[in-house]
Amino acid sequence: MFTKRLTIPLIVISLAMLGACNLPAGQSPEAAQTAAVQTFAAQLTSTAQARGTSTPTPQVVLPSATVTPTSLPSSTPKPATATPLPCNLAAFLSDVTIPDGTQIMVGQAFTKTWRFQNIGTCTWTSSYQVVFDQGDQMGGPASLSVTSGTVPSGAAVEISINLTAPSTPGTYRGYWRFRDPGSVLFGLTTGSFWVEIKAVNPTPTPTITLTPTISPTPTASFTPTLTLTPVP
Repeated sequence: MFTKRLTIPLIVISLAMLGACNLPAGQSPEAAQTAAVQTFAAQLTSTAQARGTSTPTPQVVLPSATVTPTSLPSSTPKPATATPLPCNLAAFLSDVTIPDGTQIMVGQAFTKTWRFQNIGTCTWTSSYQVVFDQGDQMGGPASLSVTSGTVPSGAAVEISINLTAPSTPGTYRGYWRFRDPGSVLFGLTTGSFWVEIKAVNPTPTPTITLTPTISPTPTASFTPTLTLTPVP
């Protein structure tokens, strides 16, 4: 009796393994094992009926597959690192006067005015200066103060320089920069700023000469009068 109880589970396991090795296409191992057990149970039932005895249907517990979800690595975006602004930096806003290429007569004085914005973190004071850098100075000063007051970060200021057009016709450009109280030069985000003109000769003015026409003076006519006086 002990031999029969041991043999039946072994036969079930063997059938399940054989069925798993010859799986039809698309059939899972669990389904093959179930079919093998059912086939074996049917054979036992038929044999028992032939012998006149009843054989209990074996209960087979199939192993359950446990699926553990795999967690995907999370991608956390890194915050952008802001580039710190320098202490001294300027941005060009506009040419208030004398845009590039303006024609000015040779030797004529003019005033160039720019508009800038302080985009650095330091406040400009009267100790900040505009200095000539290179190119054509056009009679301008070597340096002048940016402001007589203060220009805080983010504020705008207009800077004017008195210049004179050269005496020879041509295109002239002078470059300028800023200088802080520590004599450190700085400029715009693009470098130095400049003034550019075209010196031209004055346009000749046509001269109109008026020649007066003198008409001859009419001559007065004289008609003599003859008076006869009778003699007594």
